[in-house]
Amino acid sequence: LWDLIGPNGFLLNAAIYAVSLLIYRFGVQEPPHATAARAAHPGISRYLAIVRSSNIWLLAPTWIAINATLALYTSQTVFQLVKEPSPKFSDQMLMGGFDPTQVSGGLAIGLVVFFAGLLFWGDRFRTLRRTTIILFGIAGGALLVGMAFLLNHSEGLPLIVRGVEVAGLGIGLFVLSGATPAALGLLADVSEAFPDDRGAIMGLYSVFLAVGQIAGSLIGGAAADARGLDGIFTTTLVLLIVALVPLMHLRTVEHFVGGEGQVDVG
Repeated sequence: LWDLIGPNGFLLNAAIYAVSLLIYRFGVQEPPHATAARAAHPGISRYLAIVRSSNIWLLAPTWIAINATLALYTSQTVFQLVKEPSPKFSDQMLMGGFDPTQVSGGLAIGLVVFFAGLLFWGDRFRTLRRTTIILFGIAGGALLVGMAFLLNHSEGLPLIVRGVEVAGLGIGLFVLSGATPAALGLLADVSEAFPDDRGAIMGLYSVFLAVGQIAGSLIGGAAADARGLDGIFTTTLVLLIVALVPLMHLRTVEHFVGGEGQVDVG
């Protein structure tokens, strides 16, 4: 779309959002029990009580860190691929020079791999703990970053070597994709303790998502200015480690998530 109509593509995107708004405004009705629950718990005090619950904060640190990691690849990485090549980063093969259609094609292939991973890992909920799937996802993210770093410095290497690196990228992305449904599954478990307030909890975690994406974009921008794509790859590893630390605590209390009791998040 950018190649065809330039910035007007954003107007088309806005029109798609407008259609979505109309669907949800006029095509979806709130279930009667949800309306009754809202009427029974009016005012902001109810939501302050939810925020004070320790269960609500169990997933928040990992959720924010994972979304900060994803933000690097939905914003900053794309900018680095399409910008004019800079002599400052002449040793990095992927730094600039790609046209929008090439980048979109690569993203499309990546999305196919990602959605295949969603289907695969979504079917593993019956046999694996959610935190275990997220752990696998973090390991997959580390593999993806490692292969991307090698590919970025593969100028002059045989084509078969680059093929192995691209295959490693795909495997890493496939495994990383499991973190998304597992995190959403944990979020659904968290909301089970508040069956009448799931909307408020989802709204709160939407704020956490935005915090993570804004933080990831800001950190990634500084890293890209300093070290190009290598800086983004290094930042990704740091954010994955940050996501790993609270996840290890979450594993010890995962069986409490969704219950009525309070969990010590300290």
